[in-house]
Amino acid sequence: MSEENGDNNPNKKRSRKKRKNFLANAKKYAKKGQMGRGCRIPEELYQYFVGILDVMKQGIEDKEERQSLVNNVLDRTKGEELNVMGNQLGCRVIELLLPFASPEDLERYMEVVSPELRKLCYDNFTSHVIETLLRVSCERAVEHLQINPEDTAEEEEVPKKKRKVAKTEPKYEQEHIQKCHEFTLKISKYTLNNLEEFVWDKTANYILRSVVKCLSGITLLPGEKPKVNIFKQTVDDGKGIPPHTNTMTYKVVPDEFKVLVKDFVTRLSSWPQFKDLPFQNTTSGLLQVLLYAIKNVDKNATKDILRDLLDKCFAPEDWVAGGDDDKKEVKEGEGSSAASTADLPPVFTSEPAVRLLEAALFVSKKKTYTQIYARCFINRLGQLAALPMLNYTVQRLIDNCDVKEEFEPMFEELSDKLGALLACGNTGVLVALAKACLRLKAKQAQYVNSLEAALKCSSPDLQKYFSVLCLRLLPADRVDLTALDKEYFINVHGSVILQCILDFQRPAKAVQGLLELTPEQLIIILCDAKGCHVGDALAKGQCVGVKARDKLIWRLKGYYQKIALSQYGSRAFEKIFEVASPEQKVKIMTELADKSNLLNSTTYGRLIATKLDVATFKLSQKKWEESWKKKDKDNK
Repeated sequence: MSEENGDNNPNKKRSRKKRKNFLANAKKYAKKGQMGRGCRIPEELYQYFVGILDVMKQGIEDKEERQSLVNNVLDRTKGEELNVMGNQLGCRVIELLLPFASPEDLERYMEVVSPELRKLCYDNFTSHVIETLLRVSCERAVEHLQINPEDTAEEEEVPKKKRKVAKTEPKYEQEHIQKCHEFTLKISKYTLNNLEEFVWDKTANYILRSVVKCLSGITLLPGEKPKVNIFKQTVDDGKGIPPHTNTMTYKVVPDEFKVLVKDFVTRLSSWPQFKDLPFQNTTSGLLQVLLYAIKNVDKNATKDILRDLLDKCFAPEDWVAGGDDDKKEVKEGEGSSAASTADLPPVFTSEPAVRLLEAALFVSKKKTYTQIYARCFINRLGQLAALPMLNYTVQRLIDNCDVKEEFEPMFEELSDKLGALLACGNTGVLVALAKACLRLKAKQAQYVNSLEAALKCSSPDLQKYFSVLCLRLLPADRVDLTALDKEYFINVHGSVILQCILDFQRPAKAVQGLLELTPEQLIIILCDAKGCHVGDALAKGQCVGVKARDKLIWRLKGYYQKIALSQYGSRAFEKIFEVASPEQKVKIMTELADKSNLLNSTTYGRLIATKLDVATFKLSQKKWEESWKKKDKDNK
């Protein structure tokens, strides 16, 4: 057995705790006579809400039926709004229904909460309803300002100065839109006036974050997933934004909202306690949202707050490094993760501050980015990349680097550390480097050579294993190279790195390594959840030669049936088929048609048979060729 299957495997999936089921817990508490936490509501009303959650969970396809349910439930709460919102179960139901509330019901809840804001903002349950009310009212207030998606393609062809902004037709009456606008401003100004109190309170702090997000038009933060409403039929929000993204989308908001965001920044940055805010979880989270918000509002304000953070918090001018004498001894077996942080700037001593630093890298422009890099990172990248918490910050630094000349010294500092990073499991840094090499078209050959040295396959007799070792992210001395035709673990980071290398300007080593594998070894990769994407890169890589693609297609001859039957293999099969020549396509189709009954034995095989129209090919190859030529023309 190879070493990666041992107990110390860093790639082994961690067991996750089973998520608690809110509805099941609500039913369990009702049996015990506990009508939820918070305000007490009658048992009849509690059981009614449990039934409503059950119906919502099953999903309601008919929109009119769904709207009728929302109206009935919100109507049932008339006169009892404050008690219902203060109850754990009631709060959850109202929070889920408010986005679908009629103008009358939404305005009623606005009027109910307005006189009680101070008390409600500090409550564990009603604060969630306040957040939802704010979000829904802001969405309705700015909905008519958004650009119609159908007109964006036409606008791209027109110069900015001559563009006419095509706004969407408002869904609500102007009176309701105005009330939503006023309520958004009311909550925002109230939180701004109570900023000093709300900042330190865990519950009220989240309302502050929601206010700043709404005012600046933030759709989703990096790493944030969309809130999924329990109505199954209404969920169409995608997967959210990955944490390593370097772009964000914002809604169009009025200038009045943007002025308030600037007021939040000015008030916080002028505090005497400002230098302490990055080092606590609650306050650091607020500052992160504020940085993402001000990016869409005012470039100068963004630069000012980043300078304040850098000078007062991240790396103050009076900060002095601890020196070599203060470094802790690394115990045997602990590896590089035990490296000392004594000589690192203050920002790296606190996880909340580190996360704020990552947000700062995201929003900073070239000059500010260079200052952060020079003050916090330069000559420390190797040490930071080896630490469990701080290697993510190094990844964000590399992800947000847009200048080739700035990336090159970063690469030089890390190029001889790839082996150590493999050993300690911080392989995300290797991914960030590979993506940057591809994005900036810099240091690509050096990256391949450094990775080859880290995988211990630089010698001529081992170079052919480069691609497989890259996929597994294990050095040659830890892999049984005689058993590559058996199932094995493919590292997701290794797959991404190999895909990047296949898109490099000179991917010869990676391509050759894959094409020297036997068909059985290639199938293991192509039929794996993470390996199948390598097939995409190999088939569609801009610098992968035509001869290399032809060799791949002929290498898999006789195995297409097997690939098409697999869930992930069928995906790779489609990409390979797309780049095949007409003659090659006919030969692949002949192979599939010979055993079409077997192809229909799995769900994925049937999909391939339908997409490629295998039935028509069996009846008449000529008709199939004619129809496929038409499809190719239409796609072009």
